[in-house]
Amino acid sequence: MIGVFYGCTTRSDEKLKANLEKFFEKSGIEYVPMGTKLCCGATLLLAGYQDEFIEQAKKVKAEIDQVDTVVTSCAHCYTILSKEYEEFGIEVKPKILHITEYVKQLLDEGKIKLKKTIDRRLAYHDPCYIGRESKGIYEEPRAILDAVAEECVDFELNRQYSTCCGGGGLVRAFLPKLSIEVAKEKIELQAKPLDVEVITSACPFCYQNLLEGAEGTGVEVFDFLEIVNQ
Repeated sequence: MIGVFYGCTTRSDEKLKANLEKFFEKSGIEYVPMGTKLCCGATLLLAGYQDEFIEQAKKVKAEIDQVDTVVTSCAHCYTILSKEYEEFGIEVKPKILHITEYVKQLLDEGKIKLKKTIDRRLAYHDPCYIGRESKGIYEEPRAILDAVAEECVDFELNRQYSTCCGGGGLVRAFLPKLSIEVAKEKIELQAKPLDVEVITSACPFCYQNLLEGAEGTGVEVFDFLEIVNQ
């Protein structure tokens, strides 16, 4: 049995929550819901409350240690669970997978099948928190998108060189106008020159920020699992 760690952003956004649950429902995979009430502690760590972060991490550890594998669709939760806990001396028992790693694994094992459903030019935005801030998950999401999109292109700055969406590091919480301006700039300077019609990202913060930044641009933004579920 696997555990699915929702995280604060996913569980508070009905669309993101529904996309996550729909994927597992369509795949026929049973799971234990986790992180439906507990925060992984990312905001505490980012705000500098290290002692409080450690206490929160211990609570999360007690929950997730009940399963062998934990899957999360949140890039922040993934980095916290798979990297930051260990750096603070908190070792969790389960293997931690980001949803893109898990979907790719299921594809490789033949447990799920995907078909071409996107016929518009699509670009993938690399989230900081599963990329350069973590373990460099770059190829798994692209392999998945190649299976569902007729044309998937890269921004000029991609993978470890990708520019932030503007939503990370508590910027979206404390400087919302700046956060959206960063997203708008990415779309205008990187998406428009490539005639990108659709952007997706495997991070709820990136999805929400780019969605707002894309308003009035003609570019559509989709959650990663929304693309996969089509």
